[in-house]
This record gives sequence, structure tokens and C-alpha cells, in this order.
Amino acid sequence: MRVLNLTIPGNPPSVNHMYRNFTEGGRRMRVIKHEGKMWMKATQQLATVAMKQQSWTPTVEEKLVAEIRVFWPDRRKRDVHNIDKILWDALEGFVFDNDRWVLPRYMDFDYDKKNPRVEIKFYPLAEEGQSA
Repeated sequence: MRVLNLTIPGNPPSVNHMYRNFTEGGRRMRVIKHEGKMWMKATQQLATVAMKQQSWTPTVEEKLVAEIRVFWPDRRKRDVHNIDKILWDALEGFVFDNDRWVLPRYMDFDYDKKNPRVEIKFYPLAEEGQSA
């Protein structure tokens, strides 16, 4: 089974911290902030290294399961699904061609003050249930 394991240190900033609303000519848009660009670039670099080490080629128009485990730095209340937008935007064009093909499955969340992170296991849906 083709699998890509990716660990992203820290936690993705929230959508509110990553994007700002912008209006031009009466049209409302969401523009990524500098902090967001830097986080996305770092995440893309991590993904590129992991893909090379694990012989992963980007999927194209293929349903891709993403099993996600989030380790928060503290016990403040957070929703795991709030990291979707920035996470998939960062990995689009690297791990997969378009985030419409990603099927996120939040498996668990926990707390790890010393090592907050997001762990993702990607594999094609067509290969689900096959042994590794």
C-alpha cells in the first residue's frame, strides 16, 4: 500500500491568523498574510523531504485518505477541523493535485506541551483495507 506519513511540528495557525479579508471593487476576497505564507512554505518543504524519503509521488485526480492526529500545546478548547483550510492549501500541488480529492479523517487529538504537532497518514482510498 502506498503511504505517506507526514509530521508537521507545532500547530497550524487558525484561518483568522492566516488570512485577512480584503475588498476590491466591491468583491470580497481572502488574502493570505505573511505569517501564513511562511507557515505554508515551511510545511511544503517538510512535505517535499518526506515525499522523497518515502518515495511518494503526488496523486492526480485520486481520492486520498488523510488520517489526522493533532497534538495541541495546551488544553485550551480548539476544534480540529479548523486547521483544514490552511493545511490542505499548503499541501495542494505537492502531496496531491487538488484538495477536492482529500478525504480527511480526524482520528484523535491530545496534548503535548513539549512537542505540539500534526501527524498525517495519507493513502489512496482505492488501497484502503489492503495490508501494507
